[in-house]
Amino acid sequence: MTAVRRLALPLVALFAGLIGTLIAALLMAGAEEDRRRTRFAGLAESSVGAIRSRMLVQLTLLRGAAGFINASDRVTQADFKTYVDRLRLEQNYPGVLGIGYSAYAPDRLALKRVLSGAADVDVPGVTLRPPGERRDYSVILFLEPQDRLNSQAIGFDMMSETTRRQAMEASAKSGLSQLSGRVRLVQEIQPVKQPGFLIYTPLYSAGRLRGWVYSPLRAHDLFGAIFYGADLSEIIVEVFDDKIGAEQLLYQSAAVERISHYRSITPIEIAGRRWLVRVTASPRFSRDTILPAPVGVGIAGILISMLIATVLLIQSRAARRTEEQVMLRTAELRAANDLLLTEALARQAAEAKVAQMQKMEALGQLTGGIAHDFNNMLTVVIGNLDIAHRRIGQPDRAERAIAQATEGARKAADLTQRLLAFGRLQALRPQVLDVNELVAGMADMLGRTIGEAIRLDTSLMPSLWPVCADAAQLESAILNLAINARDAMDEAGSLRIQTANVILGEGDLPQAESSATGPHVLVSISDTGHGMPPEILSRALDPFFTTKPVGKGTGLGLSQVYGFVRQSGGHMAIESVEGQGTTIRIFLPRHESSAPAETRGHRGEGRLPLGAGETILVVEDDDQVRNVSVETLRELGYQVLAASGGEDALDLLERHPDTCLVFTDVVMPGMNGRTLAQQVLERRPDIPILFTTGYTRDAIVHDGRLDEDVTLIRKPFAVAELAEAVRRMLDGSSR
Repeated sequence: MTAVRRLALPLVALFAGLIGTLIAALLMAGAEEDRRRTRFAGLAESSVGAIRSRMLVQLTLLRGAAGFINASDRVTQADFKTYVDRLRLEQNYPGVLGIGYSAYAPDRLALKRVLSGAADVDVPGVTLRPPGERRDYSVILFLEPQDRLNSQAIGFDMMSETTRRQAMEASAKSGLSQLSGRVRLVQEIQPVKQPGFLIYTPLYSAGRLRGWVYSPLRAHDLFGAIFYGADLSEIIVEVFDDKIGAEQLLYQSAAVERISHYRSITPIEIAGRRWLVRVTASPRFSRDTILPAPVGVGIAGILISMLIATVLLIQSRAARRTEEQVMLRTAELRAANDLLLTEALARQAAEAKVAQMQKMEALGQLTGGIAHDFNNMLTVVIGNLDIAHRRIGQPDRAERAIAQATEGARKAADLTQRLLAFGRLQALRPQVLDVNELVAGMADMLGRTIGEAIRLDTSLMPSLWPVCADAAQLESAILNLAINARDAMDEAGSLRIQTANVILGEGDLPQAESSATGPHVLVSISDTGHGMPPEILSRALDPFFTTKPVGKGTGLGLSQVYGFVRQSGGHMAIESVEGQGTTIRIFLPRHESSAPAETRGHRGEGRLPLGAGETILVVEDDDQVRNVSVETLRELGYQVLAASGGEDALDLLERHPDTCLVFTDVVMPGMNGRTLAQQVLERRPDIPILFTTGYTRDAIVHDGRLDEDVTLIRKPFAVAELAEAVRRMLDGSSR
């Protein structure tokens, strides 16, 4: 009994120690399991967040490329290459093969236009691959950087493959970026193939689908770049397209040797496509921790209480500390992701707002300038016509008022021509010119314009190359620049006009114009005036911007000259130093033809050429303009037939075979003037046709130049101009 009592306490202690040790081991195992699950969840969420962030950056790249293409009516392969080169895809965005542009053709005819027009954007010799008839087409025209892999894609029709077609149609329908399913990229020409996918962003122009900006991505390269530098020794990351399976596998960081119970599957939405990211614990993560064995029953019995308390405290603190670290890291990743999204959206909103403000400011300045000048001119016209009406019994005063009203109307017509010149929409009459002869012929007029106090100096290079330009517009440009120089010199100083042959390289021109290099003729106008500070120089070409006092200038001079020069295929550069003067250089392309330059002449004024009773058919949809044209031609001695549209004109032509000339407006509802002329010539190939218009862009003018078979007088026209044009065409047709 005594022995039992003596052993009772050790036995109790032993059993208590064993039970305590068992409880401690179980608690440690549970705490370790919780810590591992929390840590695994953090690693998995971090991997998913990295994928989301990287794909958001890729979508932002495509939106930027789409904005670049939509900002211009015509983007060449060189323009696109320059834009993509600046992104430095290989250094900044590894895994992205490139950024490209695929044009959309809704039918075979549109496809021919796309393929034939590829040369216009510096992509010659594009061949459709694979050939064959399809419902519609989308041909790759650009893909930069243009390396050995990406060159395989040029000309490939992405509508020929179902997965690509589904993504492109979904993108066009939603108007948003769309991710494709897993595909074999055209660039996969190497022995080791990778799965790939593409991202499409649609492009629209005037509500019509133009094509897609897209990016091909090799899955292994992309995800390898995403996790480059990350420690994946404890997890295995797999990415599947839409559902889990070997055929849908896009990426696998390592082979899964055995299935661990630490595994998560997270669906993510990327540009309208669902991915499944499966994260599995690696053998290193799953390696069991070997718990230390009890030192001894006695020690365990003695230290069991402290051991349990210490172990529980240590494990609790460790678990809590690990969980806090995982939660902190997760919160940081979420905050970074949210900040990136917020910054991207804010940047897009700010860019859109600034662009809209700039457009509205420019539009307000333009409309305000037009309204101001036109109101002034209309005041002159209306006021003087009212005076003439009131003084109808006083011929001298009435005639003077009518003359002043006519001058106001002429200034209004000049303003419209300046606006068309600024917008590069005027119809030019280019001819081969000797610029030296043109400048020399203007010397007397320039001397009278700038005054005797300003010295005119010309330096004309011998053997100057010919140019092809509108002589009247070039004279007007030089005169405008001379007047500006005179005003800048306060009527005292020196004006120098210089010509030279120059060869322009890419470094001599702004980047936007660097493609138009080669031989040019330089016309330089320099003055010794007060010059322009940088803030004025930066706005010198803005329409209606002027530093002259109110009433001394319209602000359209320089913008008109710039519009003419650019429409003629040339360039203009302005250099100015405040207090020293200004130099404006006009570069016009050399005309390579061997035809001699035309000599400029000025025809003296004389009597109006009259008609001899010939019959003229006038076609004009505006009643008032038609009535004025009819009365004018009758005053000039012609028989006149009048029609308000193309159908009426053709009917009158059939009933009056003696018609000698057709005088038609270009822009009319229904049948326009160009179409009418074609049908008239089918019936009467010998009849001359004289066109008139206040504005036209495509009917008889292409690339800013009149078609070769077109004779045009601009509205508003004077009686003398109409009389000379009609007589010249009638006399020419009779020979």
